[in-house]
Amino acid sequence: MTLDRTTLDAPRESQTIRLPAETLSSMREWAVAGTGLTAAARVRDPNGRTAFVKNDWSDGWVLPGGAVERDESLAGGARREVREETTLDADIVAPLVVFEQSYVDESDGEPAFTAQYVVYDARADGEIPDADRLGETDDEIRAARWFQTPPDALHDGDLLGQYLE
Repeated sequence: MTLDRTTLDAPRESQTIRLPAETLSSMREWAVAGTGLTAAARVRDPNGRTAFVKNDWSDGWVLPGGAVERDESLAGGARREVREETTLDADIVAPLVVFEQSYVDESDGEPAFTAQYVVYDARADGEIPDADRLGETDDEIRAARWFQTPPDALHDGDLLGQYLE
């Protein structure tokens, strides 16, 4: 499955992600044989707070999201990931941005594969439980909570910042 560029009416941004060869190798199946798609959501509650999570791969807080499975839509993938990572049942509203990602080997700059990361606007209400009750595996989610403003330690904040307001 690939994202048809005409399907989503959303701004597009380019992102280059430099990773070690072994990390790229572990992601190749998802990118080449899988969907190569990731979906996340900027989930806001009625008080204007936004849900963020800390997971096992990021350096800081991220929007809830993850890989889209072959049998689901982009919005369905975002909805499922929000539920897994926060227990919130999000109403997925509309796409905010599509990141056209280029993954390259950090040692030599050689391109490995491309992927797409779609961020949706979403609404939800409720409490977010302790991290030990979140995610598919015990250690996937280290923390999750509502923020009135984006946290200082925001992973990819330079790219996402303008879409979080």
